[in-house]
Amino acid sequence: MSEKKTRAGGYRSKRKRKGVRYKKVGFKLTVGQKKALERYCKTNNLTPIRFMKSLVNNHVARYRDDPPPPSYVTKNQLKLFDKE
Repeated sequence: MSEKKTRAGGYRSKRKRKGVRYKKVGFKLTVGQKKALERYCKTNNLTPIRFMKSLVNNHVARYRDDPPPPSYVTKNQLKLFDKE
């Protein structure tokens, strides 16, 4: 019964979301470190991956690139209120 309208008919098409890129990182733990990690995750109801990602995110947050500030001026903006 309901028909999808084409782009010319007025509906906008949804843009596909850009995927997140992942990089693989590996390291080794001793047996004692692994047991301690498992014990900590079990008591705090976490997975080891979630725990490690939270540690990394907390430490590298200050080194991330700052997003550029938003530009409120457009190319075709009127110059009524400019200081001359």
